[in-house]
Amino acid sequence: MAKRQAELPNTRRDDEPPPPKTIKALDEACDVLEKAKGKARRAGQGVVEAKKAAEALLVEHGRAEYEYEDANGVLRKIFRKLSVATCKVKVEKRTDSDSDDGEDE
Repeated sequence: MAKRQAELPNTRRDDEPPPPKTIKALDEACDVLEKAKGKARRAGQGVVEAKKAAEALLVEHGRAEYEYEDANGVLRKIFRKLSVATCKVKVEKRTDSDSDDGEDE
């Protein structure tokens, strides 16, 4: 974890509470947590890449689905899933000069 910058002396107001004390065990636990989150993120990226490769093979072989056994012997099926989605498109704001009121000039 990044080192915290030391606070300059005599910079706190009288009504401010003292700075919280650092707890080494919590700092270490937070370091472990951040590393684990990084590993999970990288593993997630690996899963996405593997799915893309599997989809490319399905397309290459002209298959919409494929059944296989996983490492535990459970029969599984992989398939391509297509969906339709919508999103908002940003449009430039109109000005008075380019507004169309239906009358031709």
